[in-house]
Amino acid sequence: MDKIPKILTNTRVSEVNGLLQQIIDEFNKGDYSTDAYMSQAFQQVITINGQLGEAIKRDAIESDLADLDDVSDNAITLLHGLVKGYTCHPDNMIANAARLLFKMIEKYGLEVKSKSYREEYPLLASMISESKTEEYAACIVQLPGCDVRFEQLETAVDNFNTRQNDYYSVKDERSEMETASVLKKRLIGLMNDDVAPYLFVMQKVNGDVYADLTHFITKRITENNSVVRNRKNKIETSS
Repeated sequence: MDKIPKILTNTRVSEVNGLLQQIIDEFNKGDYSTDAYMSQAFQQVITINGQLGEAIKRDAIESDLADLDDVSDNAITLLHGLVKGYTCHPDNMIANAARLLFKMIEKYGLEVKSKSYREEYPLLASMISESKTEEYAACIVQLPGCDVRFEQLETAVDNFNTRQNDYYSVKDERSEMETASVLKKRLIGLMNDDVAPYLFVMQKVNGDVYADLTHFITKRITENNSVVRNRKNKIETSS
């Protein structure tokens, strides 16, 4: 008889999500409609694991936004420094063009980098739009490399906004969602304390119905726990 091992609590969030999806897929291959307890337990597993997948996606997008924001911040810093440098150029035509352009950039200032996303990106979009007006476009033409810096900033802002739209498209649905770590803990508890003990008993009572699923879950959890233990040993060995 298979005794299902407990899922190790230090299993990574993404690993729990993947492991449980494998178990859900295997469960869906069978017919357990006459088992009310089993059906209800797995419905909880399916629901929570779906929420966990969404939480993982949300965390990934938030991480991406932070990285993309760094790119935007670097782009505005480089642009600001380039134009400021040109204000001291010995050629008066270049210096005057730079001073006019720099005055516009300074309306937004480097302080824009410390603002919230909701404030920063509309301001950057406004600055980019203003730079394309006839007055400032004429200045940019006179400052070598300035057009490239503006293009880099615009690309960075576009990339950020695209990813932010991905986030906002599902944000309202997830506003009350629990964190990934909390959902992982709930899933592990549900499997370890409810599903696993129940299946261990039921395979004894009705092996024809429950043995294959129990064996599958035992094998998948054992494989998962092996990966987790090996990772822990590797970390400890390298410390």
